[in-house]
Amino acid sequence: MIEALQIVGNRYQLQKRLGRTATNRQTWLSSDLKNNCEPVIVKLLAFSPEMHIDELKLFEREAQVLQTLNHLRIPRYRDYFSIDSNIAWFGLAQDYIPGTSLQDLLDRGNRFTEHQTRQVAANVLRILRYLHERETPVLHRDLKPSNLVLGQDKFIYLVDFGAVQDAVAITGMSFTVVGSCGYTPLEQFWGRAVPVSDLYALGATLMHLLSGIVPMDLPQLKGRLQLPNTVDSQPAFKQWLETLVNPAQEERFPSARMALEALKSTERAPSEPIQPAPAQAAKTEFLPALQRLPQPKDSSLTVNKSQSQLEVSRPLSARHLGTGTVRFILERDRFHIYSSLFGLPWKQKQTRYFVRKPRVRVILFKE
Repeated sequence: MIEALQIVGNRYQLQKRLGRTATNRQTWLSSDLKNNCEPVIVKLLAFSPEMHIDELKLFEREAQVLQTLNHLRIPRYRDYFSIDSNIAWFGLAQDYIPGTSLQDLLDRGNRFTEHQTRQVAANVLRILRYLHERETPVLHRDLKPSNLVLGQDKFIYLVDFGAVQDAVAITGMSFTVVGSCGYTPLEQFWGRAVPVSDLYALGATLMHLLSGIVPMDLPQLKGRLQLPNTVDSQPAFKQWLETLVNPAQEERFPSARMALEALKSTERAPSEPIQPAPAQAAKTEFLPALQRLPQPKDSSLTVNKSQSQLEVSRPLSARHLGTGTVRFILERDRFHIYSSLFGLPWKQKQTRYFVRKPRVRVILFKE
């Protein structure tokens, strides 16, 4: 049995249990006896018959990833150890960040102004930029107000990497679904978290701070979270937030760096509309101003066109992998073929180049 004043890992004396989670998981404010009794956070996981193997995997992954991180706004890793008792426990020790979580501030009735929300956004985006631009990108996957701490130095800290995932682990069809309802984008529920998934969670968090309403209760338009009309916010900043929480991941800002640059531009020119910065040239190049043409009778094909682009979409069969779409796109002198499954990112299958700009005649066949 774990109790206060117990010494674990031969150096950490448990002082106060924080919060109440599952019986096999505990978090303690502790003292590091080998470092002048400095306050630390000790997270404990019990190895028991009730524990799912994925819990241990996530716990070990958190320790492994934290060891590689070195950022002023992320609690520093200290130790990983085990406790021999009737029930085996695994322990993780890291720096304690004195401060208050943003969730605690919300629970106390605090409301964030647009200026304060912008400050939170800039702080968190700098942390995400560090995580996502590492040689092996790191995804937090559980960004929400309770995992953001306003430190005594008035900076925002990102804590609780219990759902962390590195990009190397995002392979194959095996995955562990983690996250928090309302803050988690659709692709993450499919086990396909990507860096822009953290941006969605940040957007939902910022809307919560600004409105005082949990994301699940916010109004929606075509599946996208909306700020209530009662929230006083500049149109450019509101549009920036809506870009973060776009259900289509390819329509969000491509990176934390670009989202931060776009945020700065809303301060310089608050009346100008904000559009997501374009991805690298090697990635999809959809043009935004597409007009949908009438759908052929008894056909599942959809056709959209703009001045320089023609897009024909046809749903895939669900016989093997599930529902999806193939897109054939003619754009100036190039013919692209893209496919998407389960609403996941578009994959470019083929690009054909024409010698000269062709004249196009489109014939749609009845299916």
